Amino acid sequence: MKLRVVVAVTSTTALLDVNKTPSLIRAIHGLQEYWPTLPITVAVSPVDESAVYLLLKKNKIPHELIICDPNQPRALAKVLAPMIRDCETLLVHDASRPLTSAEQFTRLTNALTPSVDAVRPAIAFTETLKIVGPNSVIQKTLDRTQVKRIATPELIRTSVIDSKGKDQGWFLPLKKGARIEHIEGSPEALRINTIADRDLLESFLHWRQTSV
Repeated sequence: MKLRVVVAVTSTTALLDVNKTPSLIRAIHGLQEYWPTLPITVAVSPVDESAVYLLLKKNKIPHELIICDPNQPRALAKVLAPMIRDCETLLVHDASRPLTSAEQFTRLTNALTPSVDAVRPAIAFTETLKIVGPNSVIQKTLDRTQVKRIATPELIRTSVIDSKGKDQGWFLPLKKGARIEHIEGSPEALRINTIADRDLLESFLHWRQTSV
């Protein structure tokens, strides 16, 4: 099936170095290793356009840059619409997840069966979840079996993308009735939200390199 790969720069954390390589570049390299013949499209907001352009140029990464807010599903769908007319599937990956493994890509593609329209990784919560009100008063304990950490990449059939649809928590709005699936996510595919997250990934890389 014809696939288009999009890397979304959803935060400036995508520009943070992880062991001297920016998260964005690591994310792209992981995709290129798995799909070496596919072109890379990078979606970035106008605010980060210049920094991302220079970073891609410095690292000599062939790409197509599209300017929109990747955190707004309708905006991203509108820009991508003319680019995916001849594609059967679209993969969208968050550039702030630099250590997504080949095994994760394999599980994702295997999960897109004829009975599934869109699939993405998810990780179960093991922590206790509390709702805390004013004055740090615990109001409720949530059922953690009903909560998951959603990750990327998202693999979506283009036939179920609804550019005018409602935001359903995916990178792109999906048609009503789209058949979605969640697969087991990889712990190392942590999203970098803070400097501390970046440091944790660097520690993981160091451990992996020294344990080989």
